[in-house]
Amino acid sequence: MDTFPSKPGVKRKIQDLEHHHHDVKTEAKRGSPDTSSPGAAASMNPLALANLGENLRILPVPEETDTLQETDAKLRDLSKIVEEGHSLALWTGLKLSSPHAHDPTALAKSLMTPQELMCYECCFGPKERHKASGKHPTTTSTTDDSSSHNGATVGTWQPPEFNWTANGMPIPQGRQSMKKFSQRAAAMDLIWAHQGATPENAAWLTFNQPEALPLVKAVTKVMNIKRHFQENRPYSGELTNMEVAELETIRKINSMAVKNMMREVERVRRLAKQIKDSMAILEGRIQSLEGPRS
Repeated sequence: MDTFPSKPGVKRKIQDLEHHHHDVKTEAKRGSPDTSSPGAAASMNPLALANLGENLRILPVPEETDTLQETDAKLRDLSKIVEEGHSLALWTGLKLSSPHAHDPTALAKSLMTPQELMCYECCFGPKERHKASGKHPTTTSTTDDSSSHNGATVGTWQPPEFNWTANGMPIPQGRQSMKKFSQRAAAMDLIWAHQGATPENAAWLTFNQPEALPLVKAVTKVMNIKRHFQENRPYSGELTNMEVAELETIRKINSMAVKNMMREVERVRRLAKQIKDSMAILEGRIQSLEGPRS
């Protein structure tokens, strides 16, 4: 019977993953950000690419410590770049765009523990790599790396048998318990290619099959982030990677500009109140001087 990847058997692999499980965002080098990625080049025309090295200079973005005058100067420079038809994400060195702006699975992987990532890659990695290459994993025998088990064909490893009828227990008390175990049940459906896993099944697995938890938690993270993208980023399937990066860049720039403006508005409000309070004292003195004398 297949079992979940055990910790002793993968100690070396986990140590390696500790150094590599986070995707690293390419930093701009001396005013010339990397445009070699497909997402970057795909959204730029050839003329723009040809002129990029000659004309590009990395512009500063508003920061929390900027004065209103500094914020204004930076925004005027940035808005000029937009008016000229350039990508603000590139001209700010991609410093405000997240490294996984367009890839919920990659983002979820960057949030996994080394053991969760190892289990996820073992189960789903081959299928994802075949999908990315335009190929499909083939299923041969039950001992093959791409074998089918319990109806699931997900990669080089298959989950062990799970008795969906017998393996269940009451959900622990807690405000978030139902939500947590419902999400884990949905992940179990995906892992086992099953339909109808219950929170009670997930509770049983949590306390009786702990070796399965890293994979279940990993799949839960992927599903949660994908759902978040669908609910909050309906444009994600329509824009290129560079367009999403530019959208994030502009929103963060505007957000910081508003924050700086509101800070100055609050500062002026406090000063105005102090001035009015002082004026009230002076007005009181005027009234005392102009009023009837006893």
